[in-house]
Amino acid sequence: MRKLTALEARTSAAGAVDTDVIAVFQDSGKKPVPPRGAYSAHVERLRHGEAFAAKAGSLQFIRFGGKGSVESCLFVGFGLAGELTEEKVRSAGGHVWSKLLAEKSKSATVHLDTLFGAKGLKSDLSHARLARVFAEGLVLGAYRFNKHKTSSEAKEEASFGPAKITFLTQEKALKQQLDRELANVMAIAECVQLTRDWSNEPSNHGTPEHFAAEARKLARQHGLKVKVLTEADAAREKMGLYLGVGQGSEREGRIVVLEYNPKGVKRPKTVAFVGKGITFDSGGISIKPSARMEEMKHDMTGAATVMGATILAAKWGAPNRIVAILAFTENMPDGKAIQPGNVLKSRSGKTVEVINTDAEGRLILADVLDYAQDFKPDAVIDIATLTGAVSVALGKQAAGVLGNDDQLIDAVRRAGEVNGERMWQLPLWDEYFEDLKSDTADMRNSANDALGGTIRGAMFLKQFIRKGTQWAHLDIAAMASGVSQFSYLPKKGASGIYVRTLAQFAKDF
Repeated sequence: MRKLTALEARTSAAGAVDTDVIAVFQDSGKKPVPPRGAYSAHVERLRHGEAFAAKAGSLQFIRFGGKGSVESCLFVGFGLAGELTEEKVRSAGGHVWSKLLAEKSKSATVHLDTLFGAKGLKSDLSHARLARVFAEGLVLGAYRFNKHKTSSEAKEEASFGPAKITFLTQEKALKQQLDRELANVMAIAECVQLTRDWSNEPSNHGTPEHFAAEARKLARQHGLKVKVLTEADAAREKMGLYLGVGQGSEREGRIVVLEYNPKGVKRPKTVAFVGKGITFDSGGISIKPSARMEEMKHDMTGAATVMGATILAAKWGAPNRIVAILAFTENMPDGKAIQPGNVLKSRSGKTVEVINTDAEGRLILADVLDYAQDFKPDAVIDIATLTGAVSVALGKQAAGVLGNDDQLIDAVRRAGEVNGERMWQLPLWDEYFEDLKSDTADMRNSANDALGGTIRGAMFLKQFIRKGTQWAHLDIAAMASGVSQFSYLPKKGASGIYVRTLAQFAKDF
């Protein structure tokens, strides 16, 4: 894990800051507001040129001549102040990080007073909130996975980008708020980076046993209870679906059970997070096409997301108890692998005819969802790269969310909206189960056609949710990796998206 860029808040005259770059904000409807300090004359001179239109997402980087404590100025455009949104500010943070990286800046100072000072942008958004989401964009944009590279250039990249970014304001009260907000953002950076690192880990390194061992270490570091179930334990729990998926693999599966208990809270609610952790998905006997099969190392992103979110919720001091279950195994084809047409018995006692061995995620989730309900949670949320069909339905813009309780789904969606992580509710009508009925078992794990695949995957899971349990299912297959349209997410590899959503839910529920 790379060393994170330090974020700090300060109140001082701008001229007292020794930094490579100063960043000032500009509204396209007015002249930029220059920061006070020794180099304000430089910024004042630049603004007279009117070369920067300050459209949303635009930047202008200008190097100063001569000697001085500041080498460069970066203008950051937000468009019209009346059209400012949190997502635009977060995106600006991502763009700024990319520019600082391209210019090889070692430090930077962000002049917040040019954004919302006495003469700055006028917005209904709070000053502290604006600063926080801008900082989120910066730190979420600051990521590379080069763990397995050996060149000297790759080693230098391990500490790429600015080592420190200072947020400067003249308002003492705001500075105190920023101290808290930036601490929260640093927690986000750590936990999202963890999720991305886990998801990006090649499957020969990121085995079920490896992730279970890492989860133990992290649990000790963050004061979480932890228990790891082996396949022998799963057999005693009668998890026939979970074990069926992994029986074609030489590597044994592991189920990690984490528990976070809030301090000083009487009778907290219990939230169960369940994550799909297929460390490599070949499709089994229903083998996948070879093109881009290497990306199937990301099929454990649901479990990685639950890990990051649980730690983040603990760092934030969430007032609710969290039971997090990470189900790791591989889906491989060999002589012992499950075959299409096989019938497996679930932990709940229901039987399943396996029509497609590549519809394996729902099999392992069915057993661990049943297990999770033994903890008597007030809400259950599972998160999984479950279906390619969700990409057809929603593109790479949002996750699909389904469940049996609209109020719970609304709460999950609100937690996502607060963090700029979108999802869209899909229906879960009873008629969708018709195509999952089996002649030889209680149900099939897949339908004969590909229509409504995301909904049918969720409908299968619904059969294992007990009466009275509030449940929501997040299908993040489209958003788990390769999300290139957001400036603060990696263009390739794991996105780490929805870590903040789950942690926010645990905090607000």
